[in-house]
Amino acid sequence: MPILQIDTNLPKSIIPLDFNVQICELMADIFNSPLNFCVVHINTDQEIYWYGIEGPCILGTLKIIGGSGKIGPEQNIGHAEKLIKNISDNFKLPNKNISISFVEQEAANVTIFDTTVLNFLQNKSN
Repeated sequence: MPILQIDTNLPKSIIPLDFNVQICELMADIFNSPLNFCVVHINTDQEIYWYGIEGPCILGTLKIIGGSGKIGPEQNIGHAEKLIKNISDNFKLPNKNISISFVEQEAANVTIFDTTVLNFLQNKSN
């Protein structure tokens, strides 16, 4: 279950209308996740200062819920290439102005519907 939060000093008007769908489809492909479990949350017009970077920038946090083995030092290189290329192309930013932090969260510590992700996954076939 990938959840991508993007914080940017760009205005909301810059975000392409189909960006959320595009990035969800990409995350579903990368992390082998059903589309209905992919989430994007974009915070525009943020006060962000990145020393040495001129112009707009994006700071992202990609949380992988219950995805043991889906992120790690080697995998993150490939994930970063795909995700940052998509973001760079859509927002017309150089890749040096984009950073993504990969965070793995235990499924027992995140809720979905009225239960934890772990409980949901364990009981979805029942």
